[in-house]
Parts: sequence; C-alpha cells; structure tokens
Amino acid sequence: MSEPAKEQQTKPKPCCVCIPEKQSRDECLLINGTESDKCKDIITSYKSCMKGFGFEI
Repeated sequence: MSEPAKEQQTKPKPCCVCIPEKQSRDECLLINGTESDKCKDIITSYKSCMKGFGFEI
C-alpha cells in the first residue's frame, strides 16, 4: 500500500516540468491565436514532454 504513496511523492508538479516547451507554446498561442495551426507542432511537443512525466493532457 505504501508504493502508490511513494509514487505520488516523487512525481513532480505539472508547473515545474517542460518549462521551455510551455513558454514556446504560450508565446505561439499569444502571437498566432488559439485557432491557428501554426502552433500545432509546438503543442504536440509540449504534450509529449508532459506525458513523459506521467501527465495526460
């Protein structure tokens, strides 16, 4: 029973991972708008990074 609790303790907070990818994503969305396809690759990169840390977006 202690193993899931241990996993929770070692998992970083979402705000503390993938910071460069998050900044690029936010900048692209601010400049181009949320409906633009120009940010698609950057968003995919950010999602992949977050998934690597165990977060599903």
